[in-house]
Amino acid sequence: MAFDMAGVPPVREQAVSCVGLGGRLVLVGLTPKPLTVTDGIGFSYRGQRLIGHYGSQPGAVEQLIELARYHRLEWSRSISGTYPLADAATAVEHLERKEGNPIRLVLVP
Repeated sequence: MAFDMAGVPPVREQAVSCVGLGGRLVLVGLTPKPLTVTDGIGFSYRGQRLIGHYGSQPGAVEQLIELARYHRLEWSRSISGTYPLADAATAVEHLERKEGNPIRLVLVP
């Protein structure tokens, strides 16, 4: 199973290449850009599935917190850095310029 949380074509391309036999690609990141499966025959032959998910339903954040609390989710490897809340503008600039190849930046109050 692979998750695209970013909604950008390079992430989706990488995610679909990671999905194994009978695997699923879950699209969570929102984007108006089209999605292309370049190897449609292989995708079908391997029994892979594409699933869209809109995770902003009531209770979704609480569910993620509970999953993390019980060690069912591990986010630490995807956190590229932390910034004080006062430096939020700097963090956004680093994301826009892709400084240091950021994946996820956390703002600390």
